[in-house]
Amino acid sequence: MKYWALKSVVGSQKQLVQMNTASPSFYQVVERPTPYIEPTFTKEEHPKEKPAILLVSAVGASGKTTTARALGFDTGLPLLDLAAHKPVADNSLTGILTSAYPIEKVGAVLEGLRNGTHGIIIDGVDEGRSKTTEHGFEAFLDDVIERSEGAAGTSVVIFGRGQTLFSTWYYLAEKNADVALVRIDPFSLEQAKEYIDAYVTHKNASQKAMYEEARDAVLSKLGAAFASSDGSNEAFLSFIGYPPVLDAIATLLSNESNYHRIKQALSDGANAGLEVTLLIQIATYLLQRERNDKAVPNFITEISSKADAQTAQKLQDALYNEVEQSARVLSRALGRTFPRRLVDDAALNEEYEKAIGMWCPEHPFLNDMRIRNAVFEAIVVSHCVLSDIPEYSALAVEYTASRRPTYHLLYIMADRAANAELDCRHFNMLIQACSDFMGKGNDVAVEVSGLSWDEPDLPAQSTAELEVAVAVQGTTMRQVFKFKGRVSNEDHIPFGPCLANAAVTLPCEIALQGAPTLECGGTCRIVARKVYIDTPDLLVRQIPGQAGGDHVGLFLDVAQAQGHAQEVAIKGGTIEIACLEHDLAYPLAKYVQKTERTIPDDEVAAKYRRLRRILSEFASHSKGGLAKYRDKIEHERVLRGKMGEQILARLLQEGVLSSDPNFYYVDSDKLSKVLGTTWHDLRQYKMSKSVEAFLKRVS
Repeated sequence: MKYWALKSVVGSQKQLVQMNTASPSFYQVVERPTPYIEPTFTKEEHPKEKPAILLVSAVGASGKTTTARALGFDTGLPLLDLAAHKPVADNSLTGILTSAYPIEKVGAVLEGLRNGTHGIIIDGVDEGRSKTTEHGFEAFLDDVIERSEGAAGTSVVIFGRGQTLFSTWYYLAEKNADVALVRIDPFSLEQAKEYIDAYVTHKNASQKAMYEEARDAVLSKLGAAFASSDGSNEAFLSFIGYPPVLDAIATLLSNESNYHRIKQALSDGANAGLEVTLLIQIATYLLQRERNDKAVPNFITEISSKADAQTAQKLQDALYNEVEQSARVLSRALGRTFPRRLVDDAALNEEYEKAIGMWCPEHPFLNDMRIRNAVFEAIVVSHCVLSDIPEYSALAVEYTASRRPTYHLLYIMADRAANAELDCRHFNMLIQACSDFMGKGNDVAVEVSGLSWDEPDLPAQSTAELEVAVAVQGTTMRQVFKFKGRVSNEDHIPFGPCLANAAVTLPCEIALQGAPTLECGGTCRIVARKVYIDTPDLLVRQIPGQAGGDHVGLFLDVAQAQGHAQEVAIKGGTIEIACLEHDLAYPLAKYVQKTERTIPDDEVAAKYRRLRRILSEFASHSKGGLAKYRDKIEHERVLRGKMGEQILARLLQEGVLSSDPNFYYVDSDKLSKVLGTTWHDLRQYKMSKSVEAFLKRVS
């Protein structure tokens, strides 16, 4: 679907009504974005040519807002920016319309929405959703349904990121609204060239041939990726054809007129993962150029010359390196004072900070107080995460908590942290970044695997692993991102505001937090020494299109549960809080099921602990059963030695489990027949006579 076709559908038969009172969040677009490269679209759910409500989905930072503004200008329809609007609730849309138009024309506006002769474009639905409760957002959507009901043309166009828009589509479809869903495709190679050309600022006629040669040399390395950038599912996990990547290339070509130097600097990296390697090379080149060509000759050399010889050399080598620049970019984006003193001499440090104050605002990664694009954002966050400087690490955590990271962070961190061990407190930013992959037909599963809190020989420090797996339904595509972490039993690790099919086992304290909403989709199981819940609104939902049953919901297996939620909404599944003790108040308290872990026989208790850990590893798979990769079940963290190996062998021998070269599978009938237990009983640490008999057969 071409842009002109989208414009034709949205603009058809419109009789526009002049707005009387515009606001920062609701206005007519008076200037078309320039430059603007028109994208193409894929119809994901499009039952009729002119639906009353049209949803436009895309991954993060892929040009949604620019397209919304271009569409607003081209059709004349007003734009409602929920990112700039106050939290929405019941009758929000009606209230906006009645406030913005002359009172004598409000009737015509409402009638126009109902018959398709007027319309509205809504952008920033992700930010709008994040400001309000589930009840408030659904009330807003109900208002959208009512205003557009029966329209012969498209009255409402809504732009948003994959997960939020997919949930929005599902809610509207469940309400029998006349709704369609399309997705913005990545650019083709020719569109990519057009985009870069439009944003490179200093090219001139005499340099045109050299510029095009350098541009094409960079893009040729990405040729395979662009070859599949046709909007098909096979291109879903390729981010090359989206604006942040192309903007990074344009920034490189704008900041360096020596195109031969660019080609030399980017000559390496012809291996697997080429796209990510190239982006890191581009960012590294710009950071090094900023230091070596600007900072060193303009102020570092002069400042360091005022120190003794040994200190001078140290300053020459260390000041304004890639990590420091990344921390300064994050500090500026957060509006924070730089948190670290870098020069011991107070006078020299003041001189250095004064110089930085003049140069940093013009950093190529910045656009005023904002990071220029999602690629540079991921680069600077990764530098700070991998730094051993606590202040820089804290900046990365604060930044990603205030601005949900895009999927670029997953790709770049997977490359840069391949041989690194992260602090587990950095896992959450990677989990939040994967929400871009949530969408119609795609499955996302998150697993944090560490030691369980109830192990009798728990060390003070241990390791953990994060795995994010993304599968595209209807294809064989499966992308897996893996990260290693370290954890202390005394750590306090945050997760939220969004979890989807997340299994977390850690020996420390976990905070489940989200404001105004903590959303848990699919099967979310948390095993920890302590869980602290901190959210106004806890939402548990079944993920549309995925199997339901006893395994859907939020399941906590903890020693201690604390915290609060003002409201709890269950949209499929259940909540179980299995704990030894708690101080939860209503409404969370009604989901508590206190456990008594009193098995008098120490050997049977140890075996039962291993059995529970093995079986709790299993999760629903695409065929509707319970499966797990073999290496996950056979991991030392799960089996913990010979006893675990014996229990696993016995489960296979008695048919409770079966296996193939890649997976173990649970036979639910045999689970019930042989062990005489249920998943609910296992979560509650309940011992049946059949389980006890089974464990005594293990030797």
